[in-house]
Order: sequence, then C-alpha cells, then structure tokens
Amino acid sequence: MDLKNKIVVITGSSSGIGRTTAIRFAKEGAKVVVNFNINSRGGQETVDEINKISEGLLVQADVTKPKEIIRLFDEVVKKFGTVDILINNAAIPNDKVPYFEASYEDIVELVNTDLIGPMMCSKEALKYMQKQGYGKIINTSSIRGAEYGGRSVVYAASKSGINSFSKTLAKMVSPNIQVNAVAPGFVKTRNYDGMTKEQTDLFIAQTYLKRWVTEDEIADAFIFLAKNDAMTGQVIYVDAGFTLK
Repeated sequence: MDLKNKIVVITGSSSGIGRTTAIRFAKEGAKVVVNFNINSRGGQETVDEINKISEGLLVQADVTKPKEIIRLFDEVVKKFGTVDILINNAAIPNDKVPYFEASYEDIVELVNTDLIGPMMCSKEALKYMQKQGYGKIINTSSIRGAEYGGRSVVYAASKSGINSFSKTLAKMVSPNIQVNAVAPGFVKTRNYDGMTKEQTDLFIAQTYLKRWVTEDEIADAFIFLAKNDAMTGQVIYVDAGFTLK
C-alpha cells in the first residue's frame, strides 16, 4: 500500500513511540490523526510537526470511554472522509501498583486502556474499513505479551490479550483487511528516566544485541506493516533479541 494521502489514526501519539510514528507516517505522505487524552501540549507539538510536511488533525479522546471513541472517529471522518489505517498505541506502560496491592480499580484501569480500548477503537474503525473494502489495523503489543512480565502482571496479561486479539480479528476480517501487531522491546523513553544506570543496564543485558531499541526503529515496523499487503495476524518483535530462544 502506498501511504500517500492515506488516513492514519494513531491513538496515544502525543509523545514517545506514538509521536515518532505519527511524524514518520506524515513523511510518507499520509494524513495523520494525532490522539491524546491528557498531554494536550505534546499533542499540539506533534500535529504542528505533521502540518509542516503533510496534513494533521488533533483529537482529544479517552480510549477507555466508548462515547469518546465514537466522537474520535466521527471527527476523523468529518475531516478526512474515512479511516485507512488504525494504530492502537494508547497504553499504560506498566502496572502502577504491585499486583498484590492493586485494587479492582487499578486493574480495570489498565485492562481498559491497554486491551479493551484497542478492541473498541478497532470495532469503530472497522465500520469504515469494511465499507470501503480495505484497511489495516496495527496494535502496539510488548515483549511482555510473550515473556515473563516481571512485576507488571496486569500489563503482561493485557499485552498477551492484544496478541490473541490481533490474530483472531485478522481471521475475522480477512481477506480485505489486515490486522497485525508490533511488540517493542526496551525502548529508551521517558518511562526509564527515573532509573539508575545500573538498573537500565540490567534491562540491556537481557538482549542479545546489548542495546536499546529506538523509537524510530519501532516506527520502521509500523511503516513496514502499513505498506505490506501480504501479512496478517502477525506479531513483529522489535526487541534487540530479547525474545530470542
């Protein structure tokens, strides 16, 4: 698929991997919808960068709230007419509270954001993709969806669910719509800012390439899957060899 003038919706794209990926799609000529929940400044900065090279739209929406998801896609379709590619990137990056101390509300918040949110966004996007007869959904998974999740029990379970969701949905919406996932490894984002060098070195030591993965390298995988017309139901691990057995 040629990405020029394609309509790409990226949830959670006001910072980090989402922001880098949004700008990369714009450089490919796509029209990009930047979504944020809280980080309005980051969202505006991202769409400003996009508008320098392509056309962007900024939409605030909480992907855990069905009415806001509907509003998000209503605004996209009002502006651009349809949805060609959806990247479900909005997520809580780890368990905020250790599992045995977590309340019901803590668990529900993470599962709603990391698993149910992508399910509901996909369902809404598919209304337009099925009508036009093509489309691509790419979910952000994690190495924790396939491997030991450390202390992030709920996060790991949610990302494992994303993997299963991606494969099952891929079968359901074939042959005209593709569903895949990208599973990042240890990416040097702000999530690691509070850690010491000794702590971060422990993460890197677990990879075969002994290095961080960059945000641009994750964006490469999203771009690849968006352009590729022969893959569906796959989880691509971009993890410096962390999951290599």
